[in-house]
Amino acid sequence: SAAPSSSTASDELSRPFVVADMPATELDQNGVERLTLQEKGWNVWNWKGHACNYISAGVENDGPIVVLVHGFGAHSYHWRYTVPSLARRGFRVYALCMLGYGWSPKVEAPYSMEFWGEQVIAFAKEVARASEHDKAVIAGNSIGALAALYAAANAPAFTKGLCLVNSAGNFAEGAKPGPEKKTLAQRAVGQTKSEIRDPTDLEAAAKLTFVERAQEAFGKAVSTAIFFFTKVRIKSILQSVYESEPDADLVRSIELAAEDPGAIDTFYQLSLAGGRTKTTAGDLLEKYQGPLMLLWGEKDPWMTPTKAERIMEMKPEAYYAPVVAGHCPHDDAPVECSAKLGDWAQGLAA
Repeated sequence: SAAPSSSTASDELSRPFVVADMPATELDQNGVERLTLQEKGWNVWNWKGHACNYISAGVENDGPIVVLVHGFGAHSYHWRYTVPSLARRGFRVYALCMLGYGWSPKVEAPYSMEFWGEQVIAFAKEVARASEHDKAVIAGNSIGALAALYAAANAPAFTKGLCLVNSAGNFAEGAKPGPEKKTLAQRAVGQTKSEIRDPTDLEAAAKLTFVERAQEAFGKAVSTAIFFFTKVRIKSILQSVYESEPDADLVRSIELAAEDPGAIDTFYQLSLAGGRTKTTAGDLLEKYQGPLMLLWGEKDPWMTPTKAERIMEMKPEAYYAPVVAGHCPHDDAPVECSAKLGDWAQGLAA
């Protein structure tokens, strides 16, 4: 589809909204506004008995609702540029920390695309107050894009539009549910059963055979090794998927989650999420019938533009917005991405 007019972005940026509830912000080295890192987090919302963290800004604005969903290993602060930029354009902006990530509790839970997708739906309705008469634009990055896709496909009455930002997921024809490649933890567990055990199911835990217990113990050992290997390589991993240089606050924000006492056991369950997923990305995409934007960092070594091309084959009416950036373009090229997302979302309201 045709790109939205760029005049809206420049007009709005020259006359920014005064946002009374804007969280603390700062200017980066390029003079671009972003949220200031708050090591203790922001707001809290109770979901399934867990105090999940989120960031909001412009809740009293009269523009569209925008719900932002982060990717694997990230958190609400990863939208640190997007939140203030969109709020100053009049949007009501809400960025969720999904359970198991960021400032939300680190608990052993049956994580999957469906699990997080249901959380996004609940968050959009309960916190962002999306409704049939006041719908939300949902944007997600990486696996957060899959959670956003699940929410948009299963709650269309509350969804104004969907933006996939370098989406994870296998959209190939005939693809099976779950990731394109099994994680090391999934392979280590062996998956001798058709379903990965729900860690909260104590009855199922009591029925595990000796072999199954040994497989789980080995899987946890592998996951723990990966956790510590990743923890000391946060900056280098970010550098490998960013075009710009990741700053100290971004690295620190990810380190904070890894310092949580429950992070290791949670990481193991997070690594099994793909194996628990039952719905294919392609089926969800076919099910979703609303406006679609693909905001894509074309330098992403993980989710290359060929994935966006496949999505466009399935949804030729989608608006494709390429950016010279890596896997997380909203943080890697924030000015351009915020403008493109804002212009598109604003066009939906017209």
